[in-house]
Amino acid sequence: MAGVMTTTTTATEMCKLLNLVPHPGGGFYKESFRDSDISLSADSLPPRYKVERPVSSAIYFLMPAGTVSCIHRIPCTELWHFYAGDPMTVFELDEEGNMKHIVLGMDIAAGQTPQYKTKPMVWFGAYPTKDIAEFPEDGSNPLVKAAPRDPEYHYSLIGCTCAPAFQVEDCDLATRSELLALHPEAHEFIEYLTKDN
Repeated sequence: MAGVMTTTTTATEMCKLLNLVPHPGGGFYKESFRDSDISLSADSLPPRYKVERPVSSAIYFLMPAGTVSCIHRIPCTELWHFYAGDPMTVFELDEEGNMKHIVLGMDIAAGQTPQYKTKPMVWFGAYPTKDIAEFPEDGSNPLVKAAPRDPEYHYSLIGCTCAPAFQVEDCDLATRSELLALHPEAHEFIEYLTKDN
């Protein structure tokens, strides 16, 4: 229920407990693991990888109500893990303009999932599931936002694991105008999950 606080630990307190800092794409994060035992050279990886890297890395990620993770893409597979709080939706947009919404959460009977894999080089972003009252499956109707909720008590705590490891040099943040030109049918979510540029 939207009016029920989902946890007694506030977002600010959780950020302090886990040493989370603002993420450039939205929300808060901290790298929790980087495998330094195995390093992969750029020459040993497919061309989409720009620099060498460890074999894997992981972060904590906290998304308060009223915020989003902007659309971006990376060359590695990313595995999302749900830990606590409200459900969070991962939005994907492929090269053909097909949209997918995957709800991370623990209400498995309702179709939520505690883990989800984002494939390499797919545009993706994320938003608090309960921030949206209804959305257009085919782009024919406007996206309707839900009533605002207190971000201190309504947030999602997620983990993200990348293999090979995430490197900021590879992260491609979507340009709103570029994505709109390629996929006008997805304009509602492109506008919602990108910064004006």
